[in-house]
Amino acid sequence: MIFDSMNRFASYAKLSPEVWKKLATFIAGCTPETPAGRYEIDGDKVYAMIQGYNLHEFNADKLENHREFVDIQLLLEGAETIWWRTVDGLEVTEAYTPDIAFFRSGKEGSVPLPLAPGYFALFLPEEGHQPGVGDPADRVVKMVVKIHRSLLEA
Repeated sequence: MIFDSMNRFASYAKLSPEVWKKLATFIAGCTPETPAGRYEIDGDKVYAMIQGYNLHEFNADKLENHREFVDIQLLLEGAETIWWRTVDGLEVTEAYTPDIAFFRSGKEGSVPLPLAPGYFALFLPEEGHQPGVGDPADRVVKMVVKIHRSLLEA
């Protein structure tokens, strides 16, 4: 897991220089007014989803995990908490369909990440995370970038 300022986003380009170049260009062109939807950056291997939604309370059965894709999450508007932890030894509440599964996890043993515009969180496959946590009356506009793990492997 990486949690950092967008001011330092370029310093992670060594993970996949060509992907980071495309991502930086795409991210720079997005605002809270960017229409919701899926945007292909490099076919099915790298894409972004712009979403607007109300936050939800912490749900012990909804720690999500991905097998094939890295998640980069950043907010264009609003603030939320993402809860992070490894999924080792946790009970599966919903099996993989096809790339996402859910696990049971309480707040104990989890790390809260306060996400706001200007910051990003990167989750590798096998790292559990529960995004969108906060006051259900609050709304956010978020970008979730998906990068196939093969593009980050040497």
